[in-house]
Amino acid sequence: MLSRFKGDILLIIAAFVYGSGLVAQSEGNNLGPWTFSATRFLIGAAVLFPIVVFVRNKKSPEERENEMTVREMLPGVLIVAADLVLMVICQQYGLIYTTVGKAGFITSLYVIGVPIAGLVFLRRKIRKRVWVAAVISVIGFYFISLTGGFEALSKGDILLLIGACTCVVFVYLMEYFAKRADACTFTCLQFLFTGLFCLPGALIFEEPSFEMIKAAWAPVLYAGIGICAAGYTLQMIGQKYVPSERATILLSTESLFSLFSGMVLLNEALSLREYIGCALIFAAVILAETGTGDGEVIVKPTGQEKL
Repeated sequence: MLSRFKGDILLIIAAFVYGSGLVAQSEGNNLGPWTFSATRFLIGAAVLFPIVVFVRNKKSPEERENEMTVREMLPGVLIVAADLVLMVICQQYGLIYTTVGKAGFITSLYVIGVPIAGLVFLRRKIRKRVWVAAVISVIGFYFISLTGGFEALSKGDILLLIGACTCVVFVYLMEYFAKRADACTFTCLQFLFTGLFCLPGALIFEEPSFEMIKAAWAPVLYAGIGICAAGYTLQMIGQKYVPSERATILLSTESLFSLFSGMVLLNEALSLREYIGCALIFAAVILAETGTGDGEVIVKPTGQEKL
């Protein structure tokens, strides 16, 4: 029980870092999405490296034997890094066309996608309330982005929806590797390769310079140290103690933190229709992930799932 409580707290802190970090991501687009992403993930890897060395030296030989070696981690690290690149680039480009507040709630739709993906790919039983939540979330998205029909759907909304789908994959990858690999080591490696994967995009599509990065030091450092080094590490550690379905509801509070951060730091304001849409999506998220309801039994993973 204590371990689960610790996991809950870590995931809520991670959600706060992610939500407020959308402001930094929005501001960081002045550098260009690829340059900003490459810089912040490489900074995150650099910050985590001494922590990795310290943690590893503190572990006993027995603890090390029970964990994946760096060589064993690499295939998983490359898969996670590729997924992470797609997720963050979709977010970065999406933030060009929409507000931080809307971005947080559209991204939170991944919470509905996690149990549905569990049914389709991992044969986990899905609760009836999830289907109800899915309908409510679609209505909420309509209020946020589709009141004027599909013509009103912005590029940012589409990109953020794609990012939400990649986030579903990321949650299950974290669940899988959190139980098998050292969190700090895996996270450090995933950031290193994510940053390296973003570098070609920065060199091809943008014109990065040290002066530009220096001028944007505040969002770069917050995103690199806060979101990357702190947020993702806290998420991976938290998911050691919390199942993916429960982890998603805790992480979904990111949408509230992003809304408040956008209002306070960027003076963003949504229309009444958009606030209604945000409220419906958040209600759908809570409905999908609380309780079992109607005596339903949640089938636990059989151990046969492959990610």
